[in-house]
Amino acid sequence: MARERFSFNDTKEYNKDDLQPNNDLHAGQTGKFTFDDEIEEKPKKVKKVKKAKQPKSGKKLKLKKWHVFITVLVVLIVAFLLYIFVFFGNNKGPVYGQRCVKLLSVDQNMVSQVESQIEQDDRIQDLAVKVDCRTIKLTYQLVDNVSADDAKSLVEDSVHTFDDAMGQQKDDGAAWSQLLNKANGRLQYDLEIIVKSNGDSDFPLFGTKHAGIDDITYTGQNVKDQDAANKAIQRQAEVDAANAANQ
Repeated sequence: MARERFSFNDTKEYNKDDLQPNNDLHAGQTGKFTFDDEIEEKPKKVKKVKKAKQPKSGKKLKLKKWHVFITVLVVLIVAFLLYIFVFFGNNKGPVYGQRCVKLLSVDQNMVSQVESQIEQDDRIQDLAVKVDCRTIKLTYQLVDNVSADDAKSLVEDSVHTFDDAMGQQKDDGAAWSQLLNKANGRLQYDLEIIVKSNGDSDFPLFGTKHAGIDDITYTGQNVKDQDAANKAIQRQAEVDAANAANQ
């Protein structure tokens, strides 16, 4: 009995031997029909990505000879300046050099006390004492209408009071102590004096006493040597300005 083959009306039957490959992908290669998953694909070449250059850390600093020279020179200059100001610090620095060496010490507390003691005289309104290296400067402000001669006598008495209060040794027969004479093998302090008062045309008076010399010499405002007076006035103005700046 023959087997009846069932098929749909829309299904077309083909003989296996009649089938021909019709694959566009492989049509140009072989006549053999193959499936897509049977094709061997060549591996794709992967491009190497260049790594970004990293900044070098710890790069060595190359020093040139002139760098070293300048550095050494600056260090030497700084060391020299420190040496000058530290070594000569107690002697008013390098401006004065050896001028302030071997000087007797002046007690500033005692200076303040003797200023107050001298100002107890009714004719003396104010006294300012400044020690600058080997010079002691005394500035007097007297009451009005004091004569020049009385002012000179008043100043000399007060300077003796100051000298005695400093407590330095006085040689036999000397008018002044070693503070205003000679000690430690060298002359000590000079005096610069200015005396101010209203009412007398001779004021201000400018007095000087050099170490080792007993007398105090004065230059008045109205003297024949007006040039010397002007220089003294200018000098005192510079001193007053410097003192005001330091306060």
